[in-house]
Amino acid sequence: MTARFAARLALGASVLAAGVAALPSAGHAAPAPDSATLAAVTERDPATGLNRKYPVKAGEVVPAALGVTNLGDAPVKGLVVQIRVLDDLDLAVKHDNCWYAVDSNLESAWCGFDSELAAKQTLAIVGDVVTVKADARPDKVTSIVFHWYSKQWVDAQGGVQQFADGDAGQGTKAVRGTEAALTLAERELPLPETPRPINFAYAQLVVPTSQPTPTATPTATPTGGAEPTAVPTGTAGAPGEGGTGGDGGGLPVTGANIGVLAGVGGALLLLGGGGYLIARRRRTRFVA
Repeated sequence: MTARFAARLALGASVLAAGVAALPSAGHAAPAPDSATLAAVTERDPATGLNRKYPVKAGEVVPAALGVTNLGDAPVKGLVVQIRVLDDLDLAVKHDNCWYAVDSNLESAWCGFDSELAAKQTLAIVGDVVTVKADARPDKVTSIVFHWYSKQWVDAQGGVQQFADGDAGQGTKAVRGTEAALTLAERELPLPETPRPINFAYAQLVVPTSQPTPTATPTATPTGGAEPTAVPTGTAGAPGEGGTGGDGGGLPVTGANIGVLAGVGGALLLLGGGGYLIARRRRTRFVA
């Protein structure tokens, strides 16, 4: 038991020593935090009190409010925002004050602004930032993550381009945009319950429901407003009696045709009777 306990103790000491060795030395200390007190803000749903979820269709721009509030007492000269999206959300518009990086299904943009943010003031981005891909799927359209920094702090750590390169995939570099620069404008946006420099905006893909195309059923329009009545072949007014049976068995017999047939039948009957009498007279004379 004593030997086993000593072995476990030695193993724990080795792990502890490895952890201490992994800590940064005084010469490689982490950078000091940003001295600016910034809060990332966006619109909220009044019904739920949560961050608003923007309904969008494939190929559309997400009209998300990506804003920042200065919670400090001194103005902040210059701002930087990091914007990240996943999967079927896209940073399609490339502005020339932003650096863009791609790492697998993650896209990011680092955008710098020279605007001054006064104490307790709120500014928001003006311009198209996030779009929805043309072949987007509902489960691949989710959130936009945005994080604000003071430009002074970012410049002290190496600048916007260096931060953007850090988001690029292995073997790639960030690329600067070439289109018109994004700008900031004053806007009223609510503070979250716990203000932080990072926040989320949400998108929800609207998929049109496919509806069957109605099939037009042709209807006969009778003359004079009377309802059309189909009379089957056979006895008039008695469907199925004396007819051929089945569907579509011949043309209907009209009243005029019945009168003609009755006249012809009467004439034949008279002719037959006359012939009978003539034959009888001839037979009587022959016998006598």
